[in-house]
Parts: sequence; structure tokens; C-alpha cells
Amino acid sequence: MTEHALYRYTSIGRPLEPAVPSNKAVLILLPLAFIGGAAAGFAGLEQGALNALRLGGISLLAAFGCWALGRELLPDDPIAAFVAMALGFLVSLASDAPGLLTLFTTLFLARIVNRTTGLKARVPDSLMVTGLVIWTVYATASPWFGAVGALAFLLDASLRRPLKRQLLYALLCAGSMVVYIVDYDVNWLTVITPGSLIQWLGVFALVLFSLNLVLMRKVHSRDDVHGERLPVERVKGAMVIGLLAALQGLDTMPDVVLLVATIGGLCLGIAFRRAFRSSAKGLRAA
Repeated sequence: MTEHALYRYTSIGRPLEPAVPSNKAVLILLPLAFIGGAAAGFAGLEQGALNALRLGGISLLAAFGCWALGRELLPDDPIAAFVAMALGFLVSLASDAPGLLTLFTTLFLARIVNRTTGLKARVPDSLMVTGLVIWTVYATASPWFGAVGALAFLLDASLRRPLKRQLLYALLCAGSMVVYIVDYDVNWLTVITPGSLIQWLGVFALVLFSLNLVLMRKVHSRDDVHGERLPVERVKGAMVIGLLAALQGLDTMPDVVLLVATIGGLCLGIAFRRAFRSSAKGLRAA
């Protein structure tokens, strides 16, 4: 397979090739997401062209990020990623701060673990993602996100074709968590229970996604560069990262609402696909 020029500089950036039907659909839908967000900005209580453009940009990034993360977490189910994309867009319209930083940091962590590009993380990639993890810890006041980042690097250093230098970045992420807890005297043993309907819905989506993770036996999707099947243990590792990233922020829902929307969208996509297949089997048998 021909290696895209982008991979000369990064191993975690995936180009949107228009030749791929799903990518072509995304390239069509993203401008619509921008227009929808901008229109909502003009129609809302806040006025001004700059605000409308800001909301349009947020909607575009939310839709793209949810779709991209959905493709990483369930690479064999491209349709479910579009359901996640739709939910992400709707969430961006309903929330002033939908947690884009957490969403994209989790996306890059997932790519480091599952290696959907087929390439190991380069040093600049690991440095950038470590910086994003530390930024997320402090920007969202979520020290446990440092543990999620550390686990992602640890998985990359221990799963098939391990990259041992990732242990250094795992230590840096874990260190950011410890420093934050000490500096801000965080009571990290406190157990948070869901107190709103959206939090309970988030927990329900995470439980369903966890069941899908446990039941997954193989992956058919292939990496971008070598065309080899993605290792199922790495795909499962990325799913774990997505789950934990959402779980650690359920008490501060706005920071992980797009993560929850992505996972909820994937669960809906899985449910509809299975229901459709069951109906189709019944029709063939009739």
C-alpha cells in the first residue's frame, strides 16, 4: 500500500481520503455541521457574527471528533461512527463547553494504543500527546485523566510490537496526576455517584460498551499503511482508554459529554445494526 505523505511527519494523524466512501460522506457532512452550528448561533439569544462562527466551529470539531473517535473505538463498524457523529453535533448545540480538549486528547491516546495507521508513535507524537494529557488534567481539574494517559502509554509499551520508550511518557502522565493531587489537596478516594439523568444515561452507555468490549473476539479492519489486520488486543486497549476517559469525568459531565455521546452513539449503532440483521434473517427465512 502507498504511504501517505502525512505519515512522514506523524503516526497518529489520519488523512481523510475522498476515495474512501465514508470519508467522502464526512467531508460533505462537516460543512453542514458548521452551517448548522452557525445558524443556531444566529438564532440563539447571543447575537453577533463572531459568536455564530465560533459555534459553527465548535459544532464542526465536535462532529468530526466524535466520528473519528468512533472509528478508533469500533473500527469494524463505520455506520455506528456516524451515529456518534450525529449525537456529538446535537450535544455541541446544547452545550457551551462540550469538552473538545478531552475528546481530541482521548482520540490521540486511542490511536497510540490501537495503531490504526499501522505505525508506532514517533517521539514528537508522544511528546505532543503527553502535553495534551497534562493540559487536560489542569484545564478540566481531572487528575484521573493523567492515569488514563499513563495507561495508554503503558499499553503501547506492553502489547504486541511494544514500544518501550512509551514507559517514560506513562511516568510523566502519572506524575501530572500526583502533582495535581498534591498541589490542590484532592480527596481522590471520594466515590462519586450519578446525580442526574444524563449521568445515569452515561453510565448505562458505558456498561453496554463494556459488554461489547468483552464479547469482541476479532477485528477485520486493516491498518492504513501495511494493510494488516488490527490486533484485537490493541483495539480492546483503545476501547478501555475511551471508557476510562469518559468514566473519570462523569462527575464533571460537560468535560466528557462528547466522549459519552460518542460511546452512546456507538451503542445505538450496534443495536440498530443487530436489529436490522435479525429482521433480515427473518425475512429470508419467511
